[in-house]
Amino acid sequence: MTTPEPLFTEVIGGSNPTSTHSHGTEDHGSKGSEQQRAATEAYSLARSGNIKVRLALVQLADRKATIPEADARAAIATSSQYWQAMSNGRLSMSVATVEKRSSKATTTQSYSSMMNTISNEIGWTPSSYTALVVFVSTPTLSDGAYGAGWSYNGTSGRVLMPLPATLTKSVLTHEFGHVLGLMHANRLTCANGAVDTASNADGTFANSSCSIQEYKDNLDLMGVSQVSQPVVSSPIYEFGGFGAGTEVRNLGTAMGKKSYELRAWGSADANRAVKFKDPVSGEVYYVELRLPVGNDAATALGGNRGVKVVQGLGAGSIALQPNTTTFNGFYSYNQTWQAGQVFTTHAGTRVSVDWISTAAAGITIETLDSVAGKAIDAAAARTPSLGTATSAVVCGLRDGGCYRNFQGGSVHWSPRTGAVATTGPIRASWASLGYEKGKLGYPTSPQTCGLVNGGCYQTFQGGSIHWSSATGAFATWGGMRAAWASVGYEKGKLGYPTGNETCGLVGGGCYQTFKGGSIHWSPTTGAFPTWGSMRATWASTGYEKGKLGYPTGKETCGLVNGGCYQTFKGGSIHWSPATGAVATWGGMRSAWAAMGYEKGKLGYPSGKETCGLVNGGCSQAFQGGSIHWSPGTGAHATVGSIRSVWGTLGYETGKLGYPASKETCGLVNGGCAQNFVGGAILNAPATGTFATAGPISATWASLGSEKGKLGYPTGKEICGLTNGGCSQGFQGGSIHWSPTTGAFATWGGMRTAWASTGYEKGKLGYPTGKETCGLVGGGCYQSFKGGSIHWSPGTGAFATWGGMRTAWASTGYERGKLGYPTGKETCGLVGGGCYQSFKGGSIHWSPGTGAFPTWGGIRSTWAGLGYERGKLGYPTGKETCGLINGGCYQSFKGGSVHWSPATGAVATTGAIRSTWASLGYERGKLGYPTSNESCSSATGPCSQDFQRGTITWTAARGTEVLP
Repeated sequence: MTTPEPLFTEVIGGSNPTSTHSHGTEDHGSKGSEQQRAATEAYSLARSGNIKVRLALVQLADRKATIPEADARAAIATSSQYWQAMSNGRLSMSVATVEKRSSKATTTQSYSSMMNTISNEIGWTPSSYTALVVFVSTPTLSDGAYGAGWSYNGTSGRVLMPLPATLTKSVLTHEFGHVLGLMHANRLTCANGAVDTASNADGTFANSSCSIQEYKDNLDLMGVSQVSQPVVSSPIYEFGGFGAGTEVRNLGTAMGKKSYELRAWGSADANRAVKFKDPVSGEVYYVELRLPVGNDAATALGGNRGVKVVQGLGAGSIALQPNTTTFNGFYSYNQTWQAGQVFTTHAGTRVSVDWISTAAAGITIETLDSVAGKAIDAAAARTPSLGTATSAVVCGLRDGGCYRNFQGGSVHWSPRTGAVATTGPIRASWASLGYEKGKLGYPTSPQTCGLVNGGCYQTFQGGSIHWSSATGAFATWGGMRAAWASVGYEKGKLGYPTGNETCGLVGGGCYQTFKGGSIHWSPTTGAFPTWGSMRATWASTGYEKGKLGYPTGKETCGLVNGGCYQTFKGGSIHWSPATGAVATWGGMRSAWAAMGYEKGKLGYPSGKETCGLVNGGCSQAFQGGSIHWSPGTGAHATVGSIRSVWGTLGYETGKLGYPASKETCGLVNGGCAQNFVGGAILNAPATGTFATAGPISATWASLGSEKGKLGYPTGKEICGLTNGGCSQGFQGGSIHWSPTTGAFATWGGMRTAWASTGYEKGKLGYPTGKETCGLVGGGCYQSFKGGSIHWSPGTGAFATWGGMRTAWASTGYERGKLGYPTGKETCGLVGGGCYQSFKGGSIHWSPGTGAFPTWGGIRSTWAGLGYERGKLGYPTGKETCGLINGGCYQSFKGGSVHWSPATGAVATTGAIRSTWASLGYERGKLGYPTSNESCSSATGPCSQDFQRGTITWTAARGTEVLP
């Protein structure tokens, strides 16, 4: 062999000299259609004559070189010798004229443009048995081509060649093949190594991994170019009308099993090759023997010495080699079939190479019906129930299969499965599914009986058919069969199938029924069985059309308390002996999952999801509680004492409404809580479980819930209080609510003080504000509908209301002289009066005087005179200052008390007061009183000292002023 040359591009054309045939590997379609077309295009043995060559040695415009005329003539002579030998002496080539010229063509042109330029310059036109051969002054043509050829009706044409080189003779001989109307010798290549393939109606190969590699038959001159010039393959030989017409023995349509002898294809023997038509596919195959004889001496060596199988491909050929996988380079060295090997057409006809000698080879061609018939008859002999045959062997089935009918059934055979009988109900079931054309394909084993309950089964390529007297015969395949197998076939819970697979369900799904349940499959979920309670519950939800959708797993048992579960696309079904089988999905299932499914507090579901509740809600019962869902809250579980308390309040229809969160534990002092739309329920070891709702709950939350001063609720909300109010007790106090005041908490001293007044039923009524601190001296206060309560660390908590509170307010509350109250209002005084003590004084009230405070020296003087029981009686005004010399005074029902820095506080009453008044009080000549009135008896005398004098009184004389 010589060093491989690169592929070169060649062009042929009938009446169109510009039609091109691209170089390189090219995919082709239907072999059968190409063979049929070739029959109408092939040349006959009548083609005969010498093709006169006009030889042109052309210098290109952009490249000059010496073109050896002798080498060009020698290449033409070699071509003539080859084709004269191929045509049994009828065709030859000779140089008629030689011309040397320059051209406008350049090396930058494509070879077709270059040839057209030169042809036009020369003025060449095709005519029978003439050819134009042009050598140009460049070592290669465009695309690295070593030559190009054009044909005109197989007796005239053109050839373009570069400068003569090593391969010139074989390349020119190849190009004259194109002039004679021939195409390339190719090979079949298949990624999966198939040696043959059928063609589809659209011209593509049935085996999608196959294609045709152009040039790749190097046992043919019309393949890849090389120094040697092997004989063209027999289909090309016949197509070109070469030889004497006796070289290829036409066997017609192959029948039965027959043997033949082949002679070396490179010899001159008659009938040295054979061709036959496959009885099933109708395709024609050629079988030839390549030995190192004649023109094949240099190529038919090693793995290329042997039997070659080849088909016609239009004007070319396609070699069917023992190995059709791709190989590196352009030359294959294992193209022929050796002794002991068997080539099988895609339709099943076998070509066996029996022996190969130095001069001949023996082959046996056996058609599919013969091969299959033997196996079929053997299988029938093993199956007495079939009886006698009722038909011949019929082939042409799917995948090269055959069958034969018998009285009791049939035997089907395929190359992959062998011959297997089918009988009875199993055969009828297989027939209903389309025999071997259906999903099951061919049978792969004989029928086997003795299964549970007297059943039988038979396996097929795509599955199996099981039969029992109670169920009949039905097939299983694919995902359905795998799922059935996973649960023990007919010995498992499903038992025998009771129907075939039925498709067209929602989402492209399928299902199959079994004695104990069914299997459902969809493209997204796969196939899983359902049975028993699980299946009944799933059915109640609408099977795959319902919320659960298709099953996504098989039933799994061994859960807590002997339970089982099965997952579905939209949820799951759980079963336990105590609850039965119940489905969960959506928010309900998510909430249950968050609590640990059946292992959590809720346990197993005990009822199905029920909707139509208030505000569009739903609920589902569980062993340990329930889950409620609404559009506004989502799904949350309630359990234990919290659930019980919620129930007493009317569940979702009560004050609390739907749960808004899950139960949360680990709160202060070991408590737990759960929020609801209208409040919360809390549980603590020290207090029990109680709900808070509405305004009371909101107020409690604003105070820090259980972490605040109030702590946990200690009782339920109590309504029906005065004026339609409600209250609830907490560890640290209580919250009271009324329609007019809202909800406010009370605790500590404030609450105790309020309690002492009778809570909301007392004078204070309901609280109208929360406790507010930060007052003077670290004090706090809280307002109520009827007053307020003030507290300080030094005084405690006391309420003020009515006139007392008004009077206190007029002094500036706790910031004034009185400061905080130090006692509660006390009544029952003389004249129906009341009083209240404060840190800096007191306030006294009577029906006739109202409420006025007293403090300091004036209060002390008043106290010394017996308060409201003495001569002065109740105060009738508040202390007034700004008098002369920085004095102050306060009026009382029976007089007044005046104070000055120089005199202190002194009271004046009766006639002495009247006389002092007439003198201008403290502004008069007497000034401020300096002592209280002193009397010796009721009738006098009495006297009282002033800064600048004295006033005396007797009953007899009245008052007198002493200077």
